[in-house]
Order: sequence, then structure tokens, then C-alpha cells
Amino acid sequence: MLTDTVHHPTDALRFVWRATAASLGFFGLLRLPWTEAHVVLPLTRVQAGLAVGLFGTPSSPVEATLACSGADALALCLGAVLAYPVKWTTRVAGACGGAALILGINTLRIGTLGRAAASPASFDLLHLYVWPAVLTLAIAGYVLAWIRIADRRPPSLSATPRLPPQPSRRFVVLTLAFLILFSAASALSLGSSGVLALAGFIARAAALTLGVLGVSAHAAANVLWTPRGGFLVTQECIATPLIPVYLAAICTYSTTWRRLTLGVLAALPLFIALAIVRLLVVALPGVASPVFFVHAFYQLLLGAVVVCLAALWRHGRRAASGPALAGVTAGILFVLLLGPYYTRVITYQAGMPLEDPQGAIALLPAFQVGLYLALCLAAFVGAGWRRVLAGLAVLGLTQAACLLALHALASQGGLTAHVRDVRAWAVAGPLLIFAVVVNSARTRR
Repeated sequence: MLTDTVHHPTDALRFVWRATAASLGFFGLLRLPWTEAHVVLPLTRVQAGLAVGLFGTPSSPVEATLACSGADALALCLGAVLAYPVKWTTRVAGACGGAALILGINTLRIGTLGRAAASPASFDLLHLYVWPAVLTLAIAGYVLAWIRIADRRPPSLSATPRLPPQPSRRFVVLTLAFLILFSAASALSLGSSGVLALAGFIARAAALTLGVLGVSAHAAANVLWTPRGGFLVTQECIATPLIPVYLAAICTYSTTWRRLTLGVLAALPLFIALAIVRLLVVALPGVASPVFFVHAFYQLLLGAVVVCLAALWRHGRRAASGPALAGVTAGILFVLLLGPYYTRVITYQAGMPLEDPQGAIALLPAFQVGLYLALCLAAFVGAGWRRVLAGLAVLGLTQAACLLALHALASQGGLTAHVRDVRAWAVAGPLLIFAVVVNSARTRR
């Protein structure tokens, strides 16, 4: 006999009281002078910058003040979601989704008000009637929809368990497709004023974090200033090829629509956080060349992720941590200890050094060998070392050929490789050779 969860009137009244108290608490927190100065106002300016990028410069001067922040609507939504009696992981996920929805709608609100600033009647209509109603309906609709999703019963324990997803051709195909779309859309993203406004937010967030940690730093527009100098945050710093790889993994391995939706929605805050961490590297003590680590951040991160995925594919979840750590350690040791000598040999065969402002080409030979060795150690332990050495030899030949081709393009055609393409090949080259080695080993068994 099926039974449903019954919500008594007392439970409903308790939820209303908790939601009211939580909303009032958020109202008070967001109205504190420190919160308004360091959180609400910078967030409002980011929304205003994104609105200008989406709708263009307002026809008349419009100042985005604290009244334009959407903080009241945000407090109301967060209070209702966090007061509902479900698991805290579900509450936090609902709060993040509600915050993203409200901030997105409020950005559209600021943009439309800027376009309507030349007409006082239209401005008043939108500002006093239309947008308050839209925000209220959006909050009510989102909270009700989220409560309905949160109240869904978990699947029966007797149901057939779903096997964990395995690496598949679908992931490879989706990764290639998303990378092609990413490259095709790069011209739009690299020239987008909205992405540039997001870069300014990242610079300010990094400066604020460094200030909390006691490091003297400030941001001007999209430049982070530290005692080590200024660091420009451009659209290219945000639009990393790691984004299409992440989306391909989410689309391939999400077992439910809910996980797929949450994974896609998490992409923006995740890569904003990674961009902030990337900037924070400049303040690490004892780092001789912070600019190098800032430029190569996503390349190094992607290499570590690929090694961990290879260990997970080979050994499973329970036993993957040891091989992954061993592989990453071996790769790092090779780059630090033997990398300079190996790079000297490869570049000597290729000729004079190329123009390389970010050091991507100089890092390429040692990084590729380190990544290849890390993959082999993490996922191919104890079998086929002759094939591993053959793959290493092929990798060295491809590196020499690649450098010779770059020299020919630069000397005869005046063409230089884009830094993004060099860093993408730095990861793709050893990964492809490793895949060939693995497939040849399977075929001969």
C-alpha cells in the first residue's frame, strides 16, 4: 500500500515562522555597513557591468546604487529555501540556484532600466510596477518548484541499482564537439564586454581575498595590483578550454536530469572560483615566477585532472587515490629535475627559440613527457612497458616535428601559434599517444 508524506498545518506554520525569521536575518545581514560596502555594492557593480555588456550603454546616465542590488529579493528567497525541512545539501543547492536566478533577473532589470532611462514614464512603469512584480513571481515560482522537487520520494531500495558510468566514446565525441564550438565562439567571448565585466569582478574578488589574508592588493577595472606588480585579467583568462571538457563530462556521466542541470549551472561559479584562485597564486610566498603559474594554471590543473581520471578508470574509486598521487608526483619530479635537460635537447634539434611571451612553448616538451609518464604510472602499471617506451619515443618525435613546423610557419609565413592552441596540444598530445598504447595492449591480449 502506497503512503504519502503528510504535512500537518502545524508543520506549515512552523515553516512560515522559520522562513520569516530567516528572511529577516538575511535582511539585517545584507544591510550591515560592512556587508553593503564589501559584498552588496561590488556585486551590484558587477551586475551593472554585465547589463551594459548585454544591453549597451544607457541612453541617459544611470547610477547602480544599493537600491538596485536585488538584496531584498535575495534575502526573501534564501530565507524560504534554507528554512524548509529537508537535507542541508538540498537546501544549499536550492539556495545557490535561487541566488543565480535572482541575480540573473536583476541584471536584466538593470539593463532594461538603463535602456528606458530616456523616457521617464517608461522608466517609472518598469521600475515601480513591472520588475517588482516579475521578481516576486520569480521568487514564488522558484520556491514552490524547488519545494516540490525536494519533496520527491527517494527511489525504492529494491530497485535495480544503476551501475556507475564508465569512460566511453560519448565523452570523447562530446569533448571534441564542445571544443570545436568553443573555438568557433572564441571570437565572440574574447570581445565580449560582459565577459570583460566578469574579469573585473574576478580581479576585485582576488584583491578582497588577498586583503583579508593580510596581503596589500587592490583592483582597478580588470587589473589586480599586488606588491609584485599588476596582473591584467582579460576575457582569455576566463574562457579556458577546460570549460568544454567539463561540460562534456557532465553531459556524459550525469545519471539524472537533476544532476545534469546542477552540473551545468555550477559551471559559471566553478570557473569564476578557479579564475580567482588562479590570480591568488601571485601572492604565494616563495614562488620565483608567479606569472608563469598564472598563465599555466589551467594547463597544470587539466593535466592533474586527466591523471586522476585515468587512475579512476583503471583502478576504480576505492583504489584510485594512490596511483593518481604516484603519477602526479612522478610527473612533477620529471619536470623539475629532468625537464630542463630534456627541453634543451629537443629545442637544440629544432633550432632557435621561438617568440614565447607566456612560456607555453618552452614548457611544452617537459610537460608532455611528465604528463605521459604520470598517465602510464597511474593507469598502466605493471604491463606493456615496451609499448610505453615506444609511445615515449613517438612523443619525442612529435615534439621535434611540432617545433620545426612552428619555426617554418614563423620564418616563412610570419604566423605564430596561439598560446591557447599550444596549451591545448600540451595535454592532447600525450593523452592521444597514451590512448593508442592502451588500445594496442588490449588488442594483443
